[in-house]
Amino acid sequence: MKERKLTKTQFKEAFKRGLGNSYIELKESNNREKYKDIVLWSCLHNTCYDMQCEGGRGIFLYNAICLFEDRGFFEEAIIQKFMQKNLDRWLFDQLCEILYLFSVDGSVRARESLYEKYNTTFGFLSHRVNRLEKENFEWLCVWLTSLDGFPAFKCIVKQLGEYSLRKRDTVDMDWFYSNAKNKFGDKRVDTFLQNNAIKSDYVKAFLNSVSHSTIQNRQSIDSPTLEELIKSSREKRSRGLALRFAKNASEDDLIKLAKYSIEETNLEIKVELLWTFRKVCFPLDEQYIFELAESDNQSIRDIAFEMMQHLPSDRIHDFVINLLKQKKELANALSLLCYCYKSEDETVLLEGIQSLTVSYDEGEWHGVFMCVEDLLDNRSVKVNPSVYIYIYRQTLCSYCRHTLIQGMSKRKVLPQEILEECLHDSYENTRKFAVRKLKKIT
Repeated sequence: MKERKLTKTQFKEAFKRGLGNSYIELKESNNREKYKDIVLWSCLHNTCYDMQCEGGRGIFLYNAICLFEDRGFFEEAIIQKFMQKNLDRWLFDQLCEILYLFSVDGSVRARESLYEKYNTTFGFLSHRVNRLEKENFEWLCVWLTSLDGFPAFKCIVKQLGEYSLRKRDTVDMDWFYSNAKNKFGDKRVDTFLQNNAIKSDYVKAFLNSVSHSTIQNRQSIDSPTLEELIKSSREKRSRGLALRFAKNASEDDLIKLAKYSIEETNLEIKVELLWTFRKVCFPLDEQYIFELAESDNQSIRDIAFEMMQHLPSDRIHDFVINLLKQKKELANALSLLCYCYKSEDETVLLEGIQSLTVSYDEGEWHGVFMCVEDLLDNRSVKVNPSVYIYIYRQTLCSYCRHTLIQGMSKRKVLPQEILEECLHDSYENTRKFAVRKLKKIT
């Protein structure tokens, strides 16, 4: 295995991204203490870019903690943070997972802290706690059923049902319910609820609350008419309708919508009207799209670049290259370049993505990186592997990193060093992928 050495700054950047090379550096270091503050900081902050897709960093962080002799140092700091009120939802889940792992490894302190938080938050439910605290309470219930299994599920159901009856307040615990079905099986969960609802008012109250909410908020999936779309555009709530409209709209309706959007002077409404043409070709003069790209309004410019994706590649290539040379509309131009990419654009592409600011606050890099990753699926396009290695090291999204790794592997441009790092990546599916690939190699 190639020797890896990271500076402290490099380690921090790699660790907060969940990269496996940071774990290897920590494991092989003769002076782990110099990284202790970075590991703790990462435990007490949510470093995921999109936790809903990435699935959290709890195991990754806990594995790093276990490399230190004084695990109690981390445990106490995590418990102190965990006991605070109104924690960010995703950070709360991360802290729950780490304390769950401490508990599984035998920590009485961590287990007691999880149940103390449960009892405290449950006691606050009747005092009209905010939505965030209710969501965090549901996260905690999910982790407790992971820790103590079906007995914990039964106990929580009865307590929630008792609360619902006593306060005449419906408990919104649908995700807790669906998670239990995934965890223990539909038949076991529903059989318990239905059988016990007959003899327990508490279980009946819980069952009624989740049964009621599962049939709410259903929307029609019929395609909207042009008139409905225009009306919703004026109310600035048409984007979901626009995507459905684009699938089945007649050519005549698309032309009418295009004319209507040209005539609209309110820029916010114009964006809504143009939203359909992100998915289908604009049916009128394409020069109008290039005029939109020169607008003083960023939202108008953004949608214009998305509309250009449907134009012939030779029509947009020179336009994009010229923008990149001028360093104008960098993110939009790079994304569009991926729709008209030529082999000679390698240097322009690499220099462009290296110029993007990659941060949690600036999100433009994310869309660009995904567009560049899509080039891996086009076998006729040759892209220097250094472009993908750069994205692998820089992206803050471990889910996107996983899809990138898979694409690089199919293209046979995945270095052995990176594959070995992936054994310790923060994203579970990346770790599993690396295990499978390395088994085939050995």
